[in-house]
Order: sequence, then structure tokens, then C-alpha cells
Amino acid sequence: MKIGILCHATYGGSGVVAAELGKSLASRGHQIHFITVGHPFRLRNYQRNIFIHEVGAFHHPLFAVPPYFISQVNKTVEVLRGYQLDLLHAHYAVPHSLGAHLARQIVGKDIPVITTLHGTDTSLVGAHEEFYETTRYSLEVSNLVTVVSNYLFEQTSKTFHYTRELPVLYNFVDTNVFRPSLGMERHLIADENEAILIHISNFRPLKRVLDVIQVFNQVRQKRKTRLVLIGDGPDMPVAQKLAQSLDLTREILFLGQVDNVAPVLALADVLLFPSSCESFGLVALEALACGVPVVASRAGGIPEVVEHGQVGFLTEVGNVEEMVKYTLMLLENRNFRQKLSNNARQHAISKFNVDYWVEKYEGIYQLVLQQKTDL
Repeated sequence: MKIGILCHATYGGSGVVAAELGKSLASRGHQIHFITVGHPFRLRNYQRNIFIHEVGAFHHPLFAVPPYFISQVNKTVEVLRGYQLDLLHAHYAVPHSLGAHLARQIVGKDIPVITTLHGTDTSLVGAHEEFYETTRYSLEVSNLVTVVSNYLFEQTSKTFHYTRELPVLYNFVDTNVFRPSLGMERHLIADENEAILIHISNFRPLKRVLDVIQVFNQVRQKRKTRLVLIGDGPDMPVAQKLAQSLDLTREILFLGQVDNVAPVLALADVLLFPSSCESFGLVALEALACGVPVVASRAGGIPEVVEHGQVGFLTEVGNVEEMVKYTLMLLENRNFRQKLSNNARQHAISKFNVDYWVEKYEGIYQLVLQQKTDL
């Protein structure tokens, strides 16, 4: 098949899933065309059957900011015509699903559009009154809409009164890339007798990075520990200020954006994931694949990824004391931590295997193409 994928190229779960899906499909012989604003960071290296069509910025005095949406629609039209795509797969309802639908109208062909919802596109942006109707319309005109968790299924059905088929296709992880480390590089981050806690996010308020620092501050008082923070975003200055006020700047590594997080993540002993809302929790899954137990909040779709007491622990949102308790429980009992580490790795392999879920997407593609033929 010739498949067009519209997605965000920046750091974030939806862009990661879209890129990994495209890579897996390409390895299976499909021709994949990414239509994005910017180059997807998970696609830095050349891979056969993958084509990147970057949307350029158009500057004109008429526009206060470049009209990326219009430019992306135009680029999608070019790719549809130039490569005779079989279908379009939009990750995020607005703007990608809406743009895909507009592009096929311009081309004048009934190209199937599949929309995958990742969470904030419907729960935050789409649910806002300024975007509600366009988001709802995007879902209605899609040939098929999928969601990444049962939690998001319920949210989408309720928010948009969506009654059509809404398959749940979990996010997945390449366990050949995200795998346990031999630990030989730990000295680059921590001393021999120091534990390593890690947090990865876009540092938005809902990620609750300040909770991470507070947990770390209490844990380090009972156990020598180092904290690694990967990512950047609006709460970064606040996090740095809090770290400074607690005299933690020497114990926290602010690494910023990191393209290849797997080697660093695999060195950690525990992932702290206190988000107030997550439709899935891809970072948690990647940690589990590395054999890193997760201490997370019981929010959104996280319980569908992190089994409490088996691969990590769940607490109520904002319960720093409980997160401290579970983190110390893992750090102070090596055998117990190893047991959960083994469980975590096996859990990722058995339930979130990349081959299984990519085959599910292939089946959906074939389904919508067959429905088009039947019509």
C-alpha cells in the first residue's frame, strides 16, 4: 500500500507513535509518505520505503504567522497526486484529520482517511469551544477513527457523542530498541552507590514535574539518589527554580531534549510519572520495556499500561508521600525491584508488541480499502 501519514514532527507521543508505525510498515514493504511541519525526530536516518514531505513556511505580510495548515493541505494534495496514495492516516483530529479530508476533496478522489486520536487533540484542544465543531466534523468525515486506550474511547464517545465504531489500538514499543541495559554506562550519570530516578516529558503543567522534584527531594534524604530530567517545556523554569531553592541543582541532571532516550532510560532504577492526565502513557511503556519499574499516578489510561504491584505502582494524582513510599520500596529491596523489572519487560513484550499492533493497523487499512471497493 501507499500510505500518507500526517502527524506532528516534534517531541510527543503522537509523533513518536506515527513515526514508529511508519517505520514498521515500511519494513513490511509498504510505501510510507510523511507529510509534516518539520522532520520527525524519530526519522533522522534514511530508511527504505519512507519519504518525508516537509511543509514549508510561507511568509507574507498578510499573515501574522505562517499559515501552516493551508500549506500542509497543499502539500498533501501534491503528494496525493504525485504518488497516487491509497489512503491517508491522520494522527490528531485537528489539524491533521481536517487537513486530510480537505485535501482529498480538492483532489476529487475518494481517498480513505483514517484518524487516530491520541488524547489532547480531543480531551483538551478538541473539547474547547473554539475547536469543538471542527473536531467533531473531522471525526464524522473520517472513514474510521481509532483511539489508543479504553479511557480515550470513553472520553471521545462522551465528549463528541460519537456512536460509530471506535477501535482501541494500543500504542506499542520496539523492545529491540527499548531493552534493559548492562549498566556499564551508569558512571556517566551517577556514582556507583547512587540510585537513578528519571522523568521524561514536555514539561507542561499536567505532567506535574514539580511533584517529581518533591519526590526526589524526600527520597534522597533516605537513599543516595540522582534525578535525570529529559525534555523541555513551559514548566522548565519553575522546575529549575524549585531545584535551586531545595539545593538540588548538583543532584539533578537537566538533559533537555534527547532524540534517542532508550540508552539513558535503560540506566534508570525507577521512572517517576505523576501526570494528572494521560490518554495512554507512552513514556511509561518505554520504561517498562527497558525493565524500569514505574511509579505513576492513577490517571487516564495509565492503569491500562502500568499494572499496580506487578510492574510498578499507582497513586492518586498529587500524592507525593505515596510516590516516595513506593519509590523507596523499590530502591531499598534489590530482589523486589529485579522481580518487577523482569515483570515489566515481559509485560511490554506480551501486551504491547510492535508486530501485533502494526498488523492490527494493516488490517484496518485493508478493511477501509475493501469497503471503498465494495461501494
